[in-house]
Amino acid sequence: MDASRRTIRSLLEAGAGSILYVDDTGEAGGDEIAREFPSVNVVRTTSPVWWTGAIVLGIQAARGGSDDAVLFFNQDVTCAKDYFEKLADAVSKNPGALIGSAVMYAQEPARVWSAGGAVEWWGRGIRVLHHGAPAASLPTEPFPADWLFGMGTYVPVEVFDKIGMPDAARFPMAWGDLDFSLRAKQAGIPVLVDPAARLFHEVGDYDARVAGAPAWKTYAGWMADDKHNLSLSAHAEIWKRHGPRLLWPLSLAMRAVFLMINFLRIRLLFPR
Repeated sequence: MDASRRTIRSLLEAGAGSILYVDDTGEAGGDEIAREFPSVNVVRTTSPVWWTGAIVLGIQAARGGSDDAVLFFNQDVTCAKDYFEKLADAVSKNPGALIGSAVMYAQEPARVWSAGGAVEWWGRGIRVLHHGAPAASLPTEPFPADWLFGMGTYVPVEVFDKIGMPDAARFPMAWGDLDFSLRAKQAGIPVLVDPAARLFHEVGDYDARVAGAPAWKTYAGWMADDKHNLSLSAHAEIWKRHGPRLLWPLSLAMRAVFLMINFLRIRLLFPR
């Protein structure tokens, strides 16, 4: 709840004109948010819709009005005061594109948490670009990516006419943003990251740089959890839809091996 307040305050201070807050199953303090921030439109759900479902509700609300674009956002992210100014500049120079943000660690604002992502079907699989790098090392101009994180992604509404909504049925929590980005790219829509549009993510204990490496039992649990980004079932859905035709099981097996190796790597680099 406190994180949501920080998020909303930062958006308002940066000049956000319209904010929709999805209170999933009424557990995210929607009534308090409505009282504290009267300009925020609060939508409450009666059954869990998870991240992707909440994003779809926001899109539907935006399309019911006069908005010509939406900005995907999370409740544990704040933005720089010049965020919309920087983002608007990138939008004006790249009409029709999906534009993602450069996300810093809130705990260490000079270090990058993510700046878009890449996919290596015959390599490491899903990658996060510039993860852990100094913010000063980012490019100075918008650059292409294969996919964008759901936090701080600008989407023109005409994109939904072309590729449809994020798939809340197949990807309710994990990789709904990845699937949507890959579908946009396959449709010829540019997918870019604006390194000047800065967000600050209050990263949780799933990140070894913040909390140290997890125990093997925890890591294996994440891989079995269909709502976690390490979920093997969510990975399988991505690989079946977007991976190498006919050979996707082999490519997915390489990804699974990499996840095992990565567990050993983070245990060495970030001991508790």
